[in-house]
Amino acid sequence: MKTVELDYEYAARVSNLFAQILTKSLSERLVAELTHEEITLPQLQAMRYIWLHRNATVGEVAEGLDISYPSATNMLNRLVRKGLVTRHGNPADRRFVEVQLTEKGERLTRQVEEERTARLKQVLDEMASEDRRALIDGLRAFIVTAVERDRQMIEEICLRCGVQANGNCPITELYPTIGCR
Repeated sequence: MKTVELDYEYAARVSNLFAQILTKSLSERLVAELTHEEITLPQLQAMRYIWLHRNATVGEVAEGLDISYPSATNMLNRLVRKGLVTRHGNPADRRFVEVQLTEKGERLTRQVEEERTARLKQVLDEMASEDRRALIDGLRAFIVTAVERDRQMIEEICLRCGVQANGNCPITELYPTIGCR
């Protein structure tokens, strides 16, 4: 490892590799392995949003995933055909269609989430404790600095933890009224 004051090019490369590991190994590859190519990563992200936000409407899914309403509708239609999601009209207001995971969808979403956490834990457990602490502290400091520079970023990066929100989030620590919904 280089020991120069700060090599920005190296920092960019390391951060890109870190992002690739999270995206490819802990997301895309995991989804393919566990679903046997049955669903795509964006479909799983929709299922995860529904899992975290019980009785979400199609509009809430679109907003939560930062996609258009027609895109959310099309994606949810595919998930309904695969038996992973159901749709229900809201009797109080028929303009609102609520979506829920089926038992199969719930099981698959939970399985992927548990496996992602287990794989991340394996890597973290193999690291020296001081390296693990430095990684977590460094990532937290990076998130806090980036968000403080650009508060509009919060909406783009918020994980929308829904039912799993527990306040243990750098964004919620900084802005208690914004994060973890």
